[in-house]
Amino acid sequence: MMRRTMRRLRSIALLACALAAPCPRTARAQAEVEPACRTDYAITARVDEAARRLIGEEVVLFRNETRDDVPDLWFHLYWNAFANDRSTHLVEARGELRDLGVRDEWGWQRVTSIRVGDRELLPKLRWRQPDDGRPEDRTVFSVELPEPVKAGASLEVRVQWEALIPRVRRRTGHKDDFLFVAHWFPKLGVYEQGNGWNAHQFHAHTEFYSDYGAYDVELDLPARYEGRIGASGVQAGPARGGDGRVRVRFLAPSTADQRAHDATGRTPLVHDFVWTADPDFVVHHAVFHADDWAARYADEVARVGLALGRGRGELAMRDVAVTVLVQPERAEQAQRHFDAACTALFFYGLWYGGYPYEHLTVVDPPFGGGAAGGMEYPTVATAGTRLGTFPGMMVPESVTVHEVGHQFWYGLVGNNEFEAAWLDEGFNTYSQNEALYLRYGMRHLTTDFLGRPFDGTPVGAGPGGDALGDALSLRRIPLFGRFELEPLPRSGPVDWWHDQPLLSFAKGFEDPRDTDRRGYLSDPDTDPVDLAGWLHADRTSYRVNSYRRTATMLRTLAGLVGGDRFLQGMRTFSERWRYAHPYPEDFFAAFEEGARVDVGWFFDSAFRSTDTVDWSVEASQRPARPPSGWFLDAEGVFQKQESPAAPENGSGAEERAEHGHEVDLLVRRKGDFLLPLKLELAWADGRRESLVWSREDQVRSTWWRPLEGRGPSAHELVSAVLDPDGMYALDRDLSDNRWYKEPDRVSAWRWAERVVTRWSHLLHGFGGIGG
Repeated sequence: MMRRTMRRLRSIALLACALAAPCPRTARAQAEVEPACRTDYAITARVDEAARRLIGEEVVLFRNETRDDVPDLWFHLYWNAFANDRSTHLVEARGELRDLGVRDEWGWQRVTSIRVGDRELLPKLRWRQPDDGRPEDRTVFSVELPEPVKAGASLEVRVQWEALIPRVRRRTGHKDDFLFVAHWFPKLGVYEQGNGWNAHQFHAHTEFYSDYGAYDVELDLPARYEGRIGASGVQAGPARGGDGRVRVRFLAPSTADQRAHDATGRTPLVHDFVWTADPDFVVHHAVFHADDWAARYADEVARVGLALGRGRGELAMRDVAVTVLVQPERAEQAQRHFDAACTALFFYGLWYGGYPYEHLTVVDPPFGGGAAGGMEYPTVATAGTRLGTFPGMMVPESVTVHEVGHQFWYGLVGNNEFEAAWLDEGFNTYSQNEALYLRYGMRHLTTDFLGRPFDGTPVGAGPGGDALGDALSLRRIPLFGRFELEPLPRSGPVDWWHDQPLLSFAKGFEDPRDTDRRGYLSDPDTDPVDLAGWLHADRTSYRVNSYRRTATMLRTLAGLVGGDRFLQGMRTFSERWRYAHPYPEDFFAAFEEGARVDVGWFFDSAFRSTDTVDWSVEASQRPARPPSGWFLDAEGVFQKQESPAAPENGSGAEERAEHGHEVDLLVRRKGDFLLPLKLELAWADGRRESLVWSREDQVRSTWWRPLEGRGPSAHELVSAVLDPDGMYALDRDLSDNRWYKEPDRVSAWRWAERVVTRWSHLLHGFGGIGG
């Protein structure tokens, strides 16, 4: 009862922090980093392909590193989320996985024995629903132990289970001969000192959390998979055949890695194990040579070394063997997958500390099995691509960099993805786009015709796009009930004829870093970032906050404290919490210590509130006139002054030169996110001036007149620009952050000409079809 109460109090506290006042940060200093428990697994599993069944046995060695005595064990059975439409996962997902309804594609897991020594504990199995109390959910269970596991002691548990492999719809399962098997064994939750077992149900918008350890796994598969099996860690010895089967063993980490120490002085461990098999895999082997990449990006190495105060030798990384398992129709993309993997290994390793394992596997799922793509696991990343791509599209480069990047955020710094997914997804999204820009530059914008990308993009939208537009353009006309007509359905050749892309499209490019801001703006204030995954309003809020909004806030934080201090703070956090379980308070404390800054106010606004901001600047100016009226002189007598009449002919330039210019400048702030805001002014004489609207002044007012009380200016104002260095990425509308005396009218005419050209082609196309 006490442990349940603690967990519920933690959930209540999470929600309260998110919806009410900022939570106090109870940071743990480096000496107080709580030791995580260790869990090792020895697993044997056999796949019955005809029945899509998996039979397994595991020996679990749990080492209690806390000061508590542990009276029971809590396990995850993730596949039971796919057992029926009453599981918490499918109820939250409204019966759909990846927008497809689940029909006869179920999966489940059933424990058949769980023993400690000669004691069978299966009769004491108890299903748990710690988050929503839904009795039908069977993704978490506990067993009471004969005797508690004392502080500092170990316990060996033997578990037998069987499972039905689901159709791959969410991260794991089968598609024809393709197998991607993740979260497939009964896995212990995380025992947290003073808090008990942290083992959440498998929600639609949550991922995973488990302890570090080592895995020894032997798989028994049909013989046709031989040589086409990939898994976490490395293969130990050659595969063994016989009876139409193949048996292969994997160790994660490898024996050599478990005997070594990484740059932090710790022994590498992992916190999960996955495997994949497909007789159609094309296997591509290559090696990431760290020194070659360091030579290619010597300037970035020097920048990081200077910021961290470390020599090149201290930043050195190991070489890594990389295996790419790619589909045969996309075999020519294997090298691109490899290059993207190296991009993540190099830049993340340089910024946050080197990859400590000797091997990495990158998996390209087949057509129809894409739901297994775009995921991260220790030493394994699943990518996502398509036919006809070219490198400038950053497909598959973007997703590969992201998923390999998770080897650092989530893989090496093991945050609780149920409760604080942003500590890996958001950190990784920020890092991914920084790395993509350094390696590949600007992303090409493309348009699809017949499923193939065209290197170009329309400069204006065509007809359609909503119910009325689709009807008027004859794209789609709704009828009674669920019926509709499509007089002009979309078709590659017809769309090409309408659009005339070679004549009316333009080359389009975007900075990959800008996608973070665009994603953030899609839902900037529904929920705070620091909120448990299942407590978000919907999937959009979860994804925006966990990924794009966090990345946007980190980019703003880097602008606020400066690039060097930002890197120092992130490096301190990543090294301190390697192979451990940090929570948000630990990130806040480690960052402030490493960067030597006090930005608690920023963390509260950025991650624990829904505060946003929209700045704008307005300016007007006119020739100043000399004083007119009655004024007191030195003797206290009123004297009359009259302005000279304006010249009948001429521009009045002499008057403006003599009396200067009256400039009225107004800066406004909408929203409650307060940041010191820089304003840069440019004057007609070439002079530039920088002013700052402080946070303290913004507390007192939502507007600022920076030139108030100055009197006339000798020269005209040419421009006024807010945040001229682009330090902050969270402004909701950048279009009103700049004022110019002379607006650019040429660009508008150029884009208007292109839009008119495209529409003329569209109308000709419609007319031709209609005639």
